[in-house]
Amino acid sequence: MSGLSSPSRDSSPLPALSRQDVHVWFCRFTRHEDQRAALAALLSRDEQTRAARFAFDRDRHRFILSHGVLRAILARYVGKEATQIEFATGAHGKPALSGQSCAAQDIQFSLSHSGAYAVVAVAAGRAVGVDVEVRRPDVDALKLAERFFAAGEAQQIIQAQGDAQERLFYRSWTAKEAYLKGRGVGLSLGLDRFEILFDDGSPLAYVRMTDSGALDMNWQVQSLSLADDVSGALAVEGQAWQVRMCDSSTDLFR
Repeated sequence: MSGLSSPSRDSSPLPALSRQDVHVWFCRFTRHEDQRAALAALLSRDEQTRAARFAFDRDRHRFILSHGVLRAILARYVGKEATQIEFATGAHGKPALSGQSCAAQDIQFSLSHSGAYAVVAVAAGRAVGVDVEVRRPDVDALKLAERFFAAGEAQQIIQAQGDAQERLFYRSWTAKEAYLKGRGVGLSLGLDRFEILFDDGSPLAYVRMTDSGALDMNWQVQSLSLADDVSGALAVEGQAWQVRMCDSSTDLFR
């Protein structure tokens, strides 16, 4: 992999982002270790301060890589230097582009990272949320589902067996987290107040509110195929959209 000679802007073309597209960038931190110093230089003073607060080098490095890659990705869409990008934070912590970073095409994004991976979703003119989780064998899927999920979701997980139970739990967990992040409501909307309805054999899902039984027709959710040990999900506002997968180590830094 080539070095990051110009981290804030790159001349290689990005795939076009139309109003019907959602670009999902998958990042493996191991492929960016040699670029960590260059990516750290892209961070704002506040981000550098936050990075310095981590007690362990591993966590600090992952913060630097995920937020540096995020800035490098967004810079390519808004046509600005990565160091010039400004963020604002919503009432429940959802970040958004602000100030001169706001492009005319209304670029919206979501970032999630877990373990040695990060995922960034980018769209034009529609809100998005993304979540990624490294699957852990020590997680008590049954206990968590019964405590936090809607009753129907918990029952499905109870009925599953072995590895299928773990995968079903993480599919639901990431889908729920992506939906909450997309709406920007955080945990103010409890995980048991809505359920994710997947079609058999399809990665697409709808959201149904448990109190009224009504579908949230403003949002759709899609599971993401990432690495073998990772589950991920994308939530997208509106209808008639398609996902394009991108890899940060090959599509961004060439």
